[in-house]
Amino acid sequence: MFISAVYVRFFRSFNYDYLRKTHEGFSPYPWDVLPGDLKYPFVKVDLEKSVTTVVGANESGKSQLLHAIKCALTGNDIGLGDFCRYSQFFAVDDNMSPPDFGLELSGLDAEERSAVSKALKAKLPAMSERFCLFRFGGRPPVVFIPDQEDWRQVEVKSREVLDALLPKSFEIDSNVALPDSVPLHYLAEDEHSFRTAPRRLRRGFIRKVMDNAAEWFGQQPEAQQARHPAEGAFNEANKSSEEHEKQLRLADKLLLEVAGVSRTAFAQLLAAVDDDDDGYANGVVAQINKRLAAKLNLTKWWSQDHHFQLLLTLRDQDLVFTIRDRTGTEYSAGERSMGLRYFLSYFIQYQSHDKPEAGKCEILLMDEPDAYLSSAGQQDLLRIFEDFANPEDPQRTPCQVVYVTHSPFLIDKNHGERIRVLEKGEGDEGTRVVRNAVQNHYEPLRSAFGSFVAETTFISNCNLMLEGQADQVLIAGMSARLRRIDPDPLTNIDLNAVTLVPAGGAGNVPYLVYLARGRDVEKPAVIVLLDSDEAGDAAVGDLEQGHRGKRLIDKKFVLQLGDLHSGEIPTGNPAGLAAIEDLVPLEVAVQAVRKYGAAFLSPDKAAQLKALTVDDVVYEPQADTHQALQKAARGKVPDLGLAKVGFARCVLDVVNNELPVEEAHTVDANFRALFTELGRLQREAMREFTADKTGTKVKRLKDSFLLDHPDTATKAQAAMLLEEVTASLDNSADADDLRNHMLRIKRNHQLDGRTSDSIANYPGFKEDLAKLAYALVNDVQVDSKT
Repeated sequence: MFISAVYVRFFRSFNYDYLRKTHEGFSPYPWDVLPGDLKYPFVKVDLEKSVTTVVGANESGKSQLLHAIKCALTGNDIGLGDFCRYSQFFAVDDNMSPPDFGLELSGLDAEERSAVSKALKAKLPAMSERFCLFRFGGRPPVVFIPDQEDWRQVEVKSREVLDALLPKSFEIDSNVALPDSVPLHYLAEDEHSFRTAPRRLRRGFIRKVMDNAAEWFGQQPEAQQARHPAEGAFNEANKSSEEHEKQLRLADKLLLEVAGVSRTAFAQLLAAVDDDDDGYANGVVAQINKRLAAKLNLTKWWSQDHHFQLLLTLRDQDLVFTIRDRTGTEYSAGERSMGLRYFLSYFIQYQSHDKPEAGKCEILLMDEPDAYLSSAGQQDLLRIFEDFANPEDPQRTPCQVVYVTHSPFLIDKNHGERIRVLEKGEGDEGTRVVRNAVQNHYEPLRSAFGSFVAETTFISNCNLMLEGQADQVLIAGMSARLRRIDPDPLTNIDLNAVTLVPAGGAGNVPYLVYLARGRDVEKPAVIVLLDSDEAGDAAVGDLEQGHRGKRLIDKKFVLQLGDLHSGEIPTGNPAGLAAIEDLVPLEVAVQAVRKYGAAFLSPDKAAQLKALTVDDVVYEPQADTHQALQKAARGKVPDLGLAKVGFARCVLDVVNNELPVEEAHTVDANFRALFTELGRLQREAMREFTADKTGTKVKRLKDSFLLDHPDTATKAQAAMLLEEVTASLDNSADADDLRNHMLRIKRNHQLDGRTSDSIANYPGFKEDLAKLAYALVNDVQVDSKT
């Protein structure tokens, strides 16, 4: 048995599934319906039987999901204080109850089906392998079992049997590292005293006592002996901390549970130290190190050093952890990176985890376990998670794993189906699950991880689709240059507000637009830059045709370079602007080609290319500057391949480092002209995006309201709806226009009157709500006749 889904409603950032409720084909499950026939579907997060990776931006609800799983399993720690603050049911009276949680348990075997039937006042249907358990408002659990195509609620006969059947959750402590050393008194006697305080504190105490022995222990007047001076030093050294206690317990697990050394052995070792029997003591330590090496097999799990060894060295009455690496050098644990120490901590906790009782299921919950770990260390941690879920050792019981992360290195790219993306909406929308995030598009993944993840796109509010990486290099480089010279927002691009998305060719641009805007509820703002050549024209045609006849981007957001006021932009291309390289004056372009040769060619070929001049460059019909330059360069160095990206980098190097200010002016002016037009398109696309997003939110609220009140509603209920809409608005001028629309609705339907009265003209009110949902979108539309 395993947890195949967790259900959350009205818990912290989880409100309810607002998308499902407003879906045209919405049909509530029995657990989705509140008293009064109000339909508020749970947010459902499907879990894998093996490993589930939960990602999302900050405050998207990732950690809260782990807590929700524990609440659903145990019924503990469910309180009013965790109720969703922006839910319409949040109140300060006795009518509010705690949040709701649920689980779907699947994969039941015959013994588990029998146990479920024993716990319920009904039997599971024959061959049924699943059931659902819900905890509504902190009350006793409620169980639903499959009933043909639906679910049927049944009473619980024995909570004890049911609770014993449920999986048990546990965690690996991600905040404890392996200590530098562990006292023998702790290992031998499980003692917690001054003798098990951190070694550095004990050493400090001893030094202080010895340094002051003559003064402290000499003859002193009786009045001064009431409080011995050594007492303060002792109290300082005897300070204990929760972190130190955790580290000692971790070392104890390693040596006693993983290595299998008995406390008796450590007691004998301690006795040998007290008797100065160094030979016996060293022999015991050598045997412990052999057991550690055999049991840990660290070279299998720590991929960064296949000669890595964890060793113990005897120092007085302590065992000090040392690490030997590929160089054969030994270091103390404190000298190595925190990443290594924390990886060892995870690994030890993994190795020492108690095996569950026969037939018991477990689920490991981990909250951002990537702390301190390098990218390679995180990949090693992935393998530990995998071994939890699918152990190589037949003696280990498979364990379900759920962890949350911000790190791209803790994503198993071989198992994209394991990823669950959480996204927090605006206002009362709360956390939602982005369905098919990997199969559809990668926006939420990039939002969670940042721009490092190369195969993800659409991180920002506005995305600039480009044909290739050379366009990306030139636009990013020139933007950075121009911002240093003059950060005029009207003639530059804010790279924090625009994501440059290279498509790998003009023919790929329409598909990228489809990925961004064609397969999810939210459609990010997109603008497109294309060359004015045959491939660019074909891409424009494909964008116009759209996906299955549905256009995904307005033509006004597609810019071809030839659409710029080319007469005002000096270029060496007689045919005008065709590609982005045409914005580079020919003198600068030739200098960049010579620099390209010096960087990438052999000295003799670079010397040949150094002779290239502007007079060597001849444009053929329909050719752009890059094509003309490549042909001219081949006249000096046959078969030369002038890589576009390399050429673009050399252009930036020339402009930034080798051109006088007056000569670079033309390059700057040309790119400012391009950026001015791109900036205008970006601002217009963002206005439409904001209006569409707000309109979508208003439409969801409207649809949800009409689902609960299909035929009539009171003025109070309508007024609360408009309050919810108002709460979702920002301080923009567009939002002010929407507020004005709502004021007219209030006035027309007299919503400020007796709030208990029904709305007189309810059909008219519903029509006004429909208009409200599309008000902002209509406001930003431009009449085609103009």
